[in-house]
Amino acid sequence: MFNFLLGLAGVELRDTARRAATTVILLAIGAVLLGVAVIGVMAAIFFALAERYDPVVAALLLAALAFVAALLLLVVAYVRLKHRPRRAFPFAAARPAAASLAAMAPGAVPPPGGKPPVSGKILLGVAAGAAVLGLILGRRI
Repeated sequence: MFNFLLGLAGVELRDTARRAATTVILLAIGAVLLGVAVIGVMAAIFFALAERYDPVVAALLLAALAFVAALLLLVVAYVRLKHRPRRAFPFAAARPAAASLAAMAPGAVPPPGGKPPVSGKILLGVAAGAAVLGLILGRRI
């Protein structure tokens, strides 16, 4: 019986390892093909810019574009690294909320209800309004 269970676990482990190896191989092939495509696009951009401008200027523009793209990706990776999502307490239903704790204690003052954080939609609306206002004022001046 024990050998049978170990055999079943071994089959499951082999299948999992095979799926993982297939995924890694597909990702590696995809990464190589993506690298070839990026090099081809960069060469095409270089040739197009070299015809329009000087080859040195084309190389500098392409290097600046690659630098900005790399900097943007590094900043996004750094922000994602530092901003870890908080995990909820696993037994959140078993833990009473702070408001119910305050209500349980006789004569206790409930915690002040703070303002909710500003949503992203509001911030986006304010930023869009400021951009439109700046555009209008910039045209007038």
